[in-house]
Amino acid sequence: MSGTMSGRPLPADRWRSVGIPVLVGHGGAGETCMANGAKELASLGDNYTLHVLPGQGHGVDPHALAPVLTSFFTTGSPV
Repeated sequence: MSGTMSGRPLPADRWRSVGIPVLVGHGGAGETCMANGAKELASLGDNYTLHVLPGQGHGVDPHALAPVLTSFFTTGSPV
């Protein structure tokens, strides 16, 4: 996380080489800074998918996360 938690823009070159589908998620009830970071990361490429877990904070309930991950890994879409 070095250099990514200070409020400065993300270093895009750090993730630019990632070519596989990436699921970027955050809890809808979490802190704004977490949502902003997830949105910024998801905007770095077409292979990044942003998903908000409604009602979840930083400590996401595994029962809320499991179906999202299962769907993403089997269909390429979190829903």
